[in-house]
Amino acid sequence: MMITEDKRNYRRMQLNTVAKLMPLEPASDTMLEVTCTDLSATGLAVKTSELLEVGSLYRVFIESSSTAINSFDARVRVVRASKEDDGTMSAGFEIIEFN
Repeated sequence: MMITEDKRNYRRMQLNTVAKLMPLEPASDTMLEVTCTDLSATGLAVKTSELLEVGSLYRVFIESSSTAINSFDARVRVVRASKEDDGTMSAGFEIIEFN
């Protein structure tokens, strides 16, 4: 039996919600709609229809369904991007700053 230890400093929340990505560098008017699969205080992961470039910057927005909780709005940097075995694309982002 193998025991693995999660070395992350922040807990991750498993989600399955729509997020909007707006490219900042390189800048573009194209908005991508992606599925956010998990979120923490320092980053998030998404499933997307296209392979994103590591190092590129985006603004990510997740609308809140509650008036008691603010919508998520942050500048992020792609730190990993991959094509999964099932053909879907995924990306991991580091949160640079909250808007």
